[in-house]
Amino acid sequence: MTAPRLVCLGNFTIDDVVLPDLTERPGCTGGDALYATLAARPWQPATELVAPIGSDFPASIAQAMAREGLNDAGFARRDLPTLHNRVEYFADGGRKWTLFAKEGAFDALSPLPGDIPASYLQADAFMILAMTLSGQQRLVDDLTARPGKLVALDPQEDYIRGNEAAILEMIAKVDIFLPSAEEVVRLLGTSDWLAAARRFAALGPRLVVIKLGEDGCLVHEAATGRTTRVPAYAVDRVVDTTGAGDSFCGAFMAAYLQDPDAVRAARAGAVAASVTVQGYGVDPLFAADPAEMRRRFEAWAPNCPQIA
Repeated sequence: MTAPRLVCLGNFTIDDVVLPDLTERPGCTGGDALYATLAARPWQPATELVAPIGSDFPASIAQAMAREGLNDAGFARRDLPTLHNRVEYFADGGRKWTLFAKEGAFDALSPLPGDIPASYLQADAFMILAMTLSGQQRLVDDLTARPGKLVALDPQEDYIRGNEAAILEMIAKVDIFLPSAEEVVRLLGTSDWLAAARRFAALGPRLVVIKLGEDGCLVHEAATGRTTRVPAYAVDRVVDTTGAGDSFCGAFMAAYLQDPDAVRAARAGAVAASVTVQGYGVDPLFAADPAEMRRRFEAWAPNCPQIA
């Protein structure tokens, strides 16, 4: 088995999406690992995912992933139903996740270090996506102990309250930290993004990228102290923002492996997120033409002001 360059680790989910106008779309295929991997592959085709599969995982999705050339070696089987969420979006920009699962199922359906195929451990980089705190801690401890590996972390907003010290300890071990605005506020109690980026970088990560939704992102580079604002890629119509942050993370990591320019990588992340929000679930990423995504990226020359 050929070793990938990038491995995305997370979950598969089935999501019932409710938009602010109360439009509902049940049964959307999702999962952070799938969003991130599909978004990464236009920039780094040698990207694979590690995510456990539930006993009722839809065959149609497995077939769609096979058509994309994704290897199923990282799809560890669990004797549990696939994770099922209800995702409600509100007019003020907030959202509420409701997980329909027995206690412990989220952690059981999160990847373990032992689920990573041996050949995948030869990858250059690992993107650890949102899951349970214990799931992320296991992966961070295992992967950061392997010399020469680039390890990135995207936290899970729901587990932050009461676990701030443990999360900051975990952040100190990784190379790249990619929190959302909500996660920053819950962790540090501030919406001063520049100050937050500097505090996170002081813990150890070489890059801190704060995702700000429709306001783009903030990219802070620890080595130089440089902080840059990268805008979102504007689209005519936003349908469903589920998975946009995961798509950003996947494309960011893939582009950064291609060229270690963090601002360029953030532009790739913004393009991938813009594709994701134009439909429900991962359908837009399955339908996207990788060459067209790269053309969109190359043609886009946004103003990215350096703010510090």
